[in-house]
Amino acid sequence: MFDPSKTLVIANPMARHGFVGDNWSALSARIVEVLGPVNLQLTDSRGDGLRIGKQAIADGARTLISFGGDGTHSEVVDGIMQSGLNHDVTLGILHAGTGGDFRRMIPGAEELESGCAVIRDAPAVPIDIGWVSYQHDDGHREGRFFLNITSMGMGGLVDRFVGASKSRSSGKAKYFKAVLRAQMKYKPARIGVRIDGKDEGEHEISNLCVCNGRWAGGGMMFAPDAHVADGMFDVVLIRATSTLRGLPVMAGLYKGTHIRSPIVSTYRGRHIEVEMLANTAWMDIDGEAPGIGPADFRIHDEALRVIGIGSEFV
Repeated sequence: MFDPSKTLVIANPMARHGFVGDNWSALSARIVEVLGPVNLQLTDSRGDGLRIGKQAIADGARTLISFGGDGTHSEVVDGIMQSGLNHDVTLGILHAGTGGDFRRMIPGAEELESGCAVIRDAPAVPIDIGWVSYQHDDGHREGRFFLNITSMGMGGLVDRFVGASKSRSSGKAKYFKAVLRAQMKYKPARIGVRIDGKDEGEHEISNLCVCNGRWAGGGMMFAPDAHVADGMFDVVLIRATSTLRGLPVMAGLYKGTHIRSPIVSTYRGRHIEVEMLANTAWMDIDGEAPGIGPADFRIHDEALRVIGIGSEFV
């Protein structure tokens, strides 16, 4: 049963171009009206979702609600997992970001009030959580947990363009423009891939996507057959090609039909190892761009309970 006294809402005031921070008094009142006297805290900077979440769990919180975009949700998940008490903590999602891709798997969570009602009334479902290690921008190796999809290749470059954009257009439009810009700048990375110990060859890539969920990039359905509690990553490898040949694949991402293309290969596995052979593969971890390859991915089975996940995604 939902207990407001052991619940913390972690909100990103910069979400939706600062909308959350600018309207925090009204938004927080609406949250409390539906959920009751929950605790609320705003983040101040990148990484606060992790830090605040870990501290809240140490102080006795047992439900954390992430209010922001996919990057905020990912930080909160990382904090829950790093606390070591992930099997005792439940995650709720309130969407207020650019892409809102993980939220697509939570029926009824499109708006603030309905999302709060889902958190209050819906059951929590144990789902898998990913782990990735990679090279940080400053050169050191680091690792973190992720909730939805991590890619390497052009995706992280797209993230950097989205993050730098001042446009107030929709998430889908913003990502589409960033993809077109990235295609002009990106030099295809050459990588070697091993999945569960099996050598899957060398490839020049546009993107290699390691998927727990289905959507990323503001509605692109990278992994149309992914399930979040099957103990496996869905891996989608998109080979580098000409812009003209790549445009139908990009368009197909919004319907999930890209996997039919001859330049796309799909795999499933629990442990994904990616070696860098040439050029740079930019990392995209739940919509954030913290570094580059090489990378190592591992899955943690049913590691976290998330409220309201639709049965068709489990």
